[in-house]
Amino acid sequence: MDDLLVNIGCGSTWHPAWVNLDLRPVSPQVRSWDVAGGLPFGDAEVQACYASHVLEHLSRPQAKALLNECWRVLRPGGVLRLAVPDLEAIAREYLDALASGVNGEPAARRKHEWMTIELLDQLVRKESGGDMAQFLSHASLDDAGFISRRIGLEGEAYMRQGQRDADPRPLNGHHGYGMRKALRSLKSMGTRLADVRRITNGGRDRLAIWLSALLLGERGKQAMQEGLFRQSGESHRWMYDRLSLAQVLREAGFTTVRVCTAFESGIDAFESFGLDVIGGKIRKPDSLFMEGKRA
Repeated sequence: MDDLLVNIGCGSTWHPAWVNLDLRPVSPQVRSWDVAGGLPFGDAEVQACYASHVLEHLSRPQAKALLNECWRVLRPGGVLRLAVPDLEAIAREYLDALASGVNGEPAARRKHEWMTIELLDQLVRKESGGDMAQFLSHASLDDAGFISRRIGLEGEAYMRQGQRDADPRPLNGHHGYGMRKALRSLKSMGTRLADVRRITNGGRDRLAIWLSALLLGERGKQAMQEGLFRQSGESHRWMYDRLSLAQVLREAGFTTVRVCTAFESGIDAFESFGLDVIGGKIRKPDSLFMEGKRA
């Protein structure tokens, strides 16, 4: 039987050798699937599962359910590879920038602002793109090197697009096409317009917002809008470090749990698929990469 490889929540990063799943496919090579309903495979049918910057968009119970599903569908010896924003690395960078800023280092103010955004923005934002999009669309050349080191190729593309865009307004769902195109590439920050559009729900959610305004006033309308946005898939629902991520993997039954680099994997020929490394560059350098094996 051929090795079955599954890319969960692939966004725009997929490979034809894999079964690529996403809630809103961007290619005929991607199958429409909502992981909230489990995985569409039988027990012990899959050789490897991969999920990059997916887990943090799920609640903790949802994340545990997905990991349980991955364990179920994997064969004995099969590998689950996860990439998530690295809470530990973000916290360390934030504290370094804080200390430098308190000591009066001129460049530290912008680094501190960025790291605060990186730590908090997707946990608290109320509209698409949030403060992160605004910062990136106004990033200077002095910012570029640090931000590129943090968020990699997709951040570079975003900053280039932002510098070319004639409309410097922050991304809020009403920005120009150029910024929408740039935003579409930012899977590293979980920002996919197809997912954001899901909150309209064929007009039914707009009706719910209107009724909330009618019955509950402006405050009710704002609460409904925020709640629907929080369900859009863009926000982070939790964050992980190497201790907490290893723990949930072990609780799901995985063994040989280990932190990896972007360039190594227990999945055969993983580097050839161009999922974590493209042209020798790490696609999401802010990531914690971790793998677990089903015994």
